[in-house]
Amino acid sequence: NHEENDARMRFALAQQGDSGITPRHTLFYFAGDEELHGDLCEVARRAGFLTRGQGDMTVLETTMPVDEASFAPVSAMMQSWATAFQLDYEGWECVVAK
Repeated sequence: NHEENDARMRFALAQQGDSGITPRHTLFYFAGDEELHGDLCEVARRAGFLTRGQGDMTVLETTMPVDEASFAPVSAMMQSWATAFQLDYEGWECVVAK
């Protein structure tokens, strides 16, 4: 469940004194059939993400806050992109900002 994973990530940040409101480098991971990543990358670039990857893995990069209010719509978008492009959304990571 991505909502639970998102909450765990925010909890881990909070334990380090990070409220999530400061924009920071954030990565989103997708895996699946190599042929299916091109459309994801095109849509993500149009939405302002940097894309990189190789083979069966794509990483989307952006700078954004990760507090619940800011992050929830982006998390939902990642999940919908995974469904639309038949890929697995494997989650995200970010740096701690204090």
